[in-house]
Amino acid sequence: MLRPLAVLLALHVAQPVAAQLPQAPAADRTLQRQSQARIEPFLAELGSLVAIDSGSDRPQGLDRMATHLEQRLQGLGARVERHPARPAAGDTLVARLEGRGDRGILLMVHYDTVFPDGEAGRRPFRIEAGRATGPGVADAKGGVVMILQALELLRTRNGNDHTPITVLFNPDEEIGSPGSAPLIAELARRHAVVLSFEPSPQNGVIDATKGIAFLSLAVRGRAAHAGADPASGRNAAVELAHQIVALQNLGDPARGTTVNWTVLRSGERPNVIPAEATATADLRYSDPLELERVRQQGERTISRRHIPDTTASLTLTPRRPPFPPNPATQALVLRAQAIFRELQLPLPAIAMGFGTDAGHAFQSGSSCPAVLEGLGVVGGDLHSPAEWMDLGSLPSRLYLIVRLLETLPSSGCGPS
Repeated sequence: MLRPLAVLLALHVAQPVAAQLPQAPAADRTLQRQSQARIEPFLAELGSLVAIDSGSDRPQGLDRMATHLEQRLQGLGARVERHPARPAAGDTLVARLEGRGDRGILLMVHYDTVFPDGEAGRRPFRIEAGRATGPGVADAKGGVVMILQALELLRTRNGNDHTPITVLFNPDEEIGSPGSAPLIAELARRHAVVLSFEPSPQNGVIDATKGIAFLSLAVRGRAAHAGADPASGRNAAVELAHQIVALQNLGDPARGTTVNWTVLRSGERPNVIPAEATATADLRYSDPLELERVRQQGERTISRRHIPDTTASLTLTPRRPPFPPNPATQALVLRAQAIFRELQLPLPAIAMGFGTDAGHAFQSGSSCPAVLEGLGVVGGDLHSPAEWMDLGSLPSRLYLIVRLLETLPSSGCGPS
């Protein structure tokens, strides 16, 4: 159970005041008070969601989450649809709130986590020393609650007098969004603005993320008895090792491309020369042209054999496109920074090396929609038992989201 006194004490974390910020309009004092008043309900709802194990491959937990979110969105007056996210285990929720204008805002974030069943019981939601902890507390259940609480506050202030708003909650982001990506892209094209609620590493926003692809290397050799007749075999594991060393330089730091070999498999018995070996690399990139360069360079590299009579093949599988720097996003950053100046706070814009669903929402070659990432909670140590969310930043984050929803355009593309 949450302790209101402890929560209130935790929220008295001093917010830094930016030095020499440009003059900005006075803050909306009513919204400041309303944002502060929503913190206790925010934490109560977050605690209830963190208590649900919702790993990407756990259909029961994902269904519990989806049912809760569906009911919450309906309570806010939204029309809700559930779309199976096959081949993933859960449903993508799409909720629509009517409003003025012909194009609106898409709010999106995922509700799956990377943690196994039982993790919520082993590490329950806790509040201590100005932070909340628990599995998925920042990535991205905090972002889920940020959307719900901001919409509730928006309705309190404006009723339905706002731009049309669509909410998308998906169950498969942590495994690359294989089932929800087409729906994200389709919905994004219909909206002027997309706001994505992954956590921010500091009290800022994210204006670029990298694309993700996997490289798969497969080597075939010939099995033999490792003690009686090893020379008649062709060791696929040794050939794989040679190839991985040769492929170490596929990345290009100047272009923002990294290639890291992370998973290696070979052999089942120690007394058998392995006939097969495989390896997988994580490829991160900013420029889509890099995929073809890496593929071609990799093919040339593996054409040189080190163990005779072995074969090697390389497969490149794109998983998530990049969300690159672009003018429409920069305009959104400037709008958000102007809102934070009302609070006398800086709002840094950060480019991140991870990939998010902002890459699926971004439409290459078009200024529509304008996409901004990192609007969820402030947190860190993601995907680890130490994952945390900062409590002191919550009022300013709620203030930012509500002001964006009240002031962003209802037609055209991007901020005016």
